[in-house]
Amino acid sequence: MRNYAEITKRLEHLEVPIEILGTVHNYPIHQIHLSSSADTPRPILVTGGVHGDEPAGVEAVLQFLERDNTTLLKMFSFIVIPCINPYGYVHNTRETVNGVDINRAFEAEDVAEVIIVKKVLAQTQFSLAIDFHEDYDATGFYLYEGKRDEKYIGPDLATAAKTIGPIDPEDPGEDAPNLAEGVYKVADSWGTEGLAPYLLHFHSEHVIISETPTVWQLEQRAALHLMVLDTALSTLSEKEL
Repeated sequence: MRNYAEITKRLEHLEVPIEILGTVHNYPIHQIHLSSSADTPRPILVTGGVHGDEPAGVEAVLQFLERDNTTLLKMFSFIVIPCINPYGYVHNTRETVNGVDINRAFEAEDVAEVIIVKKVLAQTQFSLAIDFHEDYDATGFYLYEGKRDEKYIGPDLATAAKTIGPIDPEDPGEDAPNLAEGVYKVADSWGTEGLAPYLLHFHSEHVIISETPTVWQLEQRAALHLMVLDTALSTLSEKEL
């Protein structure tokens, strides 16, 4: 079992307000809002821990919050949920205490974690939402991307990721069209059951699911997630100029 109190302790050391969105099975789900110095910042959503047995996403989110993001905050604001599935994180299981895969439950109305996330989203529209995951069967990195205008940046992200580790050679088998090496489109057939397709349909013009292989060391996985996030934000910044 993992110690969820360590996450709370790391969050409490941040010099930003922390909000408890709700408590599920005695575990708080936290939200952090990083405000921008821009007059009209571009809102970004960063999430981890949808699957409790994928700790690298949680670690990547915590490292993002702990570093200096002053430059990014000149253009972007951030809503950050470090761990959507605390019970699963503590017990190293993909699902909730009730055996629900949160990433297949966003069309449900009776899953506590989903209710909390939907309440956070409210009427917000994000420029980008990125969700950090892991794959136990993969040997390398890959990602899914959804973009309403279909001007994909995934190939650039995959190229940047190669500086940290290889691209996985196998198709992940989720009926997702292949856009480039290691880059797959968020499939229409997924509906809105998963967090990313739900966001793409209702709350974000651009979504990315970053997938790292569990066989890598935790630090390497977290570093690759952050590389994908930073490269995506850099690309968005350049397009804004």
